[in-house]
Amino acid sequence: MENSDIQGPQKNRILALILSMGFGFLGLDRFYLGKWKSALFKVITIGGLGLWWFIDATILLVDAFLYSLGKQKGMMKDSQGRELKYGLSLYRLHNGSFEQDWFK
Repeated sequence: MENSDIQGPQKNRILALILSMGFGFLGLDRFYLGKWKSALFKVITIGGLGLWWFIDATILLVDAFLYSLGKQKGMMKDSQGRELKYGLSLYRLHNGSFEQDWFK
């Protein structure tokens, strides 16, 4: 059994982005990524009065965009420090060629 199977499945960057943009002021993006303490603080402060919500959504959007252009390591990780999967497009640039990203 793989180590990632024991810790749970790899989190989806696109789902985290959608949760952040739509419900980031409630901390749903952070709850999804397993960051419970910061998620509760984000709920209490209503997304840091909008500033924390904006920063998280921007980081996730830029991260998804750069991942689609071939960047291997993302800025946003889950609570165990694992990379998120998927970029903004069905195909991503990797080693000079396009490879399928979604529905592999």
